[in-house]
Amino acid sequence: MRKQHGFTLIEVMVAVLITGMLMVSVMTNLDATRKAVDTIHNVMETENTGPRILDLMRADLDRLAIYDAYQYKLLKGESETVLGADADRLDMIVYGRTRAEFEIPGLDRPIHAPIAEVGYRLRTNPTRSEFLELYRREDALVDEDPWRDGSYSLLYDRVVSLNLRYAKKPDHNFVWEENWDTEQEETLPYAIDVFLEIEVQPRRSLESLGILGVNRARLDFSDLLLIPSHQRWIFRNRLHPTVPEIGAAGQAPGAGGTGGTGDTGGGGPAGDAPR
Repeated sequence: MRKQHGFTLIEVMVAVLITGMLMVSVMTNLDATRKAVDTIHNVMETENTGPRILDLMRADLDRLAIYDAYQYKLLKGESETVLGADADRLDMIVYGRTRAEFEIPGLDRPIHAPIAEVGYRLRTNPTRSEFLELYRREDALVDEDPWRDGSYSLLYDRVVSLNLRYAKKPDHNFVWEENWDTEQEETLPYAIDVFLEIEVQPRRSLESLGILGVNRARLDFSDLLLIPSHQRWIFRNRLHPTVPEIGAAGQAPGAGGTGGTGDTGGGGPAGDAPR
């Protein structure tokens, strides 16, 4: 009969020790991975949020519908405050494919509009009153009141303030104005100064201090958005694009047609039918 042997106490203790060392190593690696993911999140939040909003504003200003602006209605900036913080508004009419689709009577499918009313609005964060929410407004085509209505998309929900200022002409020391209305000024501003203050939502921010150097939860971004001189000149002189003449055969001449380029008082770039 074969004699059975069990594990000795020393063997059991050695096995427990090895298992414990393996568990410590695994947990250390998992914790280091979590810290790295949290830090990457903080860096991405820090580096991307503010510049993304400023880039979006710049892209909209690059697409201003400068031709045939009805009664010079093209851009309007208003200085406002919400709970004591700067919460300025900016509205404009822009060319380009709209983000959202809209329906036209008679068509069986929605389409993207080639021109739209665009605006930026802030309101109090309903869950955290110390912050503001920044929205981008978009309304397809142009109506009698291009500064209201439309669909709103949330850009960021932890905005501290947004301040916009306008300069009429270049100078060594800009003379800034808090409001701008092209219908009254009959011209576009030379530059728009943007100051945006936000608070990012860090993950375990104390652990990211070693990489970020400081706790950068509250950040501010500023930019000077210049409107090109040719856009301001075209808008100021009320020009409209040249349209080629249609020949007898119904074809546009290859040498380029003739179209009005003088001062016109025609309607806006889209229908003026009220909603």
